[in-house]
Amino acid sequence: MTQPDVDPMDLLTPQEVTQAFRVDPTTVLRWAKEGRLRWVRTLGGHRRYFKSDVQRLLKGTA
Repeated sequence: MTQPDVDPMDLLTPQEVTQAFRVDPTTVLRWAKEGRLRWVRTLGGHRRYFKSDVQRLLKGTA
């Protein structure tokens, strides 16, 4: 998934997401594949997840 003009401050690393939910990294990947978390690729090829999606899931409004 690519998203132009994304503010890096609105993104979280996979490690930050796993720590927020206290889940395994494969769980975060599965959620991304299911569409529960939107993501973008950095220029270096790494995934970054939208902070708003993580906050929504943490609040239980997903």
